[in-house]
Amino acid sequence: MITTQHLKNAMHAELKPRGFQRKGSNWYLSSETVIAMLNLQKSQYGATYFLNLGFWLQRIEHNDFPREYQCHVRTRASSLWPEGTPRPEAGPPRIADLLNIDDYPCDDTQRLDQLRQFIADKVIPVLKASVTLDGLNQLLAEHDEFQITLAARNALGLAPLD
Repeated sequence: MITTQHLKNAMHAELKPRGFQRKGSNWYLSSETVIAMLNLQKSQYGATYFLNLGFWLQRIEHNDFPREYQCHVRTRASSLWPEGTPRPEAGPPRIADLLNIDDYPCDDTQRLDQLRQFIADKVIPVLKASVTLDGLNQLLAEHDEFQITLAARNALGLAPLD
């Protein structure tokens, strides 16, 4: 049975060699202007997990290791990448299914391999590209799935919400 520690270890194996620093269930990639972070969150209702992406803007306030809920720009990986298949035999699964340990049947080794592949192929490129203001603005222009604080909208020069 997969545990939280198994998931963290698989994620850390992908993230550490690429410059990410781990604090608990969070991994950080920092620049002078933006801190990109990945968070593994466990549901309180069972063995379901979520991958959360967050971006902290240093020009708003300095914080070396912000918590995911504190980030100025946030989303879930399942919102950015909803694609995949709900059936394990039909190809790569959706990340939401892969992290639903209770309801998505999958060999433990296969699950961890697919998680590592997802992080390597999807998450790391986005986080690495978004540690600059230009990169973060480009990501936000391409996706509507982000929660963005008013302070971040102002700092990034984004139009206010209607």
